[in-house]
Amino acid sequence: MIDILLVDDQKILLEGLRKIFEPAPDIAVCATCALAELAEEACLRYRPDLVLMDICMESRTSGIRICRRLKERFPAIRVVMMTGMSELAFVGWAKDAGADSFIYKEASGEAFLDCIRRTMAGEHVFPVIRGRDTFGAAEASLTERELEILQLICQSLSREEIAERLGIAKRTVNFHIANMLEKTAHKSIVGLAVEAAEKGLTSMETQNECERDDTAMPDVPSVPRTHFTSRTHFGMYLKRTFGAAPCVRSRQ
Repeated sequence: MIDILLVDDQKILLEGLRKIFEPAPDIAVCATCALAELAEEACLRYRPDLVLMDICMESRTSGIRICRRLKERFPAIRVVMMTGMSELAFVGWAKDAGADSFIYKEASGEAFLDCIRRTMAGEHVFPVIRGRDTFGAAEASLTERELEILQLICQSLSREEIAERLGIAKRTVNFHIANMLEKTAHKSIVGLAVEAAEKGLTSMETQNECERDDTAMPDVPSVPRTHFTSRTHFGMYLKRTFGAAPCVRSRQ
């Protein structure tokens, strides 16, 4: 029997997961937690085989941080991270935190059961992400320096500020931007920056927000945030800084 601890701040999701697992003869929910910071105590009390936990919850401690703690303190317990957010960076953060597997909340009940069983069998189940580290129609790879410049563009820095931050000449920044556009076949840095933002590669700021310590800003929930308040905000910055705004694309 696989005993599971469910950790999520959405009661309706906890109830839904219980209903998914109830018919399974080899899986049982031993306990649920609505707060990430209670997961460690629950593991001590119930000794689950596996923890299925949301990445970002409206509590003082994120699932990412708790995952690290659980793997350090209870290395035998499997941890599967889940999220309903589409930002691709979450998969990498879950891996870095030591998660055994990762699943999106919109997955089917069968997919949840399969993920849990395979994880308990020793597999690491993570979604296959195509194109996260490549850009443009050409699916071009960028150098470390080019990615660094692209991240700074997405953090509202101008070309002059980027040059100062990196200790290089502005013409060198321009050279790298031109090289990125040529490789990716983007017509402007605006389109490339939007693609980077959509892939969650803009900066580490979102991860830092999601990993905020319990003692830091205790009244603010640990939910992910990007540097920009909205897509419109991002577009306004790009138009002001680079002279063009991104075109609106419908999601496939």
